Amino acid sequence: MLDRLHDYADCLADPDRWAIATIVEVSGSVPRPAGTSMAVRNDGRTIGSISGGCVEGAVVDAAIGCLDTGEVELHSFGYADDDGISVGLMCGGDVRVVVQPLRTLPAGILSALAHPDRALRLVRELPLDDAARNGGVLTFGRTIAADASSRARVLLPGDTAADLGDRVHAGLDLGGAHVVEITDRSVPECPVARRLLVESSATPARLVIYGANDFSAALAQAAAVLGRHVTVCDARPVFATRARHPGAHEVVLAHPAQHFAAETDAGRIDSRTAIVVLTHDPRFDLPVLDRALRADLAYVGAMGSRVTHEKRVQELRAGGLADAHLDRLHSPIGLDLGARTPAEVAVSVLAELILVETAARTGITASPQRKLRDTTGDVHDARRVCAPGPQLVAPHGGDLRGDLPGDGPQRPATQHPDPQSARGPGAEPRRTEEALAWM
Repeated sequence: MLDRLHDYADCLADPDRWAIATIVEVSGSVPRPAGTSMAVRNDGRTIGSISGGCVEGAVVDAAIGCLDTGEVELHSFGYADDDGISVGLMCGGDVRVVVQPLRTLPAGILSALAHPDRALRLVRELPLDDAARNGGVLTFGRTIAADASSRARVLLPGDTAADLGDRVHAGLDLGGAHVVEITDRSVPECPVARRLLVESSATPARLVIYGANDFSAALAQAAAVLGRHVTVCDARPVFATRARHPGAHEVVLAHPAQHFAAETDAGRIDSRTAIVVLTHDPRFDLPVLDRALRADLAYVGAMGSRVTHEKRVQELRAGGLADAHLDRLHSPIGLDLGARTPAEVAVSVLAELILVETAARTGITASPQRKLRDTTGDVHDARRVCAPGPQLVAPHGGDLRGDLPGDGPQRPATQHPDPQSARGPGAEPRRTEEALAWM
């Protein structure tokens, strides 16, 4: 439920009338990931959604039912094609949903609402199977640990919270939800296997835009919709105004390079931060790019023509920036969508940012030019592949094989790195078995 925690503030004022439905496990093609939640009131009012609409009605009924019984229930929904009125997912996947009266949730959730800038991890025990209707009712709310680097608090249930806390806390990246199974071998004092839903909510990732213009205004608005914390910075007071950037969370009047240095020193720039440079002025963009490309960031992009890009790279290289750092620069910025207006360019830039972040998270780089209809595999799986056609493949090592239509130098459409090395230490687990190795 941490995905919409702050949307539930009004619900917490009347907890007896509300239940929370949370997706705990998914398989196959499903519209929403584990951890997605929806609040349901006893009169049928809802906040949020957990599917594309296929199972919403059944989940609402289950949530209202758990308010009457006061029990935590686990429900499973799969693909249904036997008749037109069956409850199921038309996309072919399977999803398990826990419905729980709000009054049984951790007391610590209340205090969490007072800290919207704080990351949280919440651990709840799940029923061992669908028949164990009351298996997840526990006493919650104990604060176990605080992570100084992420400012994260861990809320764990029961007397064994302290024992489990370090194990669960140490192995999870922020963001998302995972089911972890604890057996009597890993936790001797627990004679029966336990299933834990571990949810993590990260603070919003930052997007810092250097350069105030129509493009920055459109990008700020679109990025905020995606959940980014957006900062616009420009050294010109006429352009660095809130009136011109209503979608930004903050507008700063400062020299870009000085602002980046100050934010870095203050610890507000990290590996989840994306930097976009729209200044179109080498006096501003070169100094900030020199600093940004040396830092560990999620994304660094710069607007400009190919001629501008080549001149920029030459000057950065002459200033001592290594090619390994220059390779991090996404310029000309964005995907080739044919964008022309500021709003369209914003979509192009954010699409490239999502593509880059997905590759960093999964170790798999999707082709930026393909359409979903030309791929095979689950729509929501980053590992789906293109249907047969012209291909350019870069195996591990970098040698290009194949060709793509068109003139000019070829670039790999997809690079297949070693799956283990690409994920790196602390990578998000893809299966429950991998999560167990962290315990």
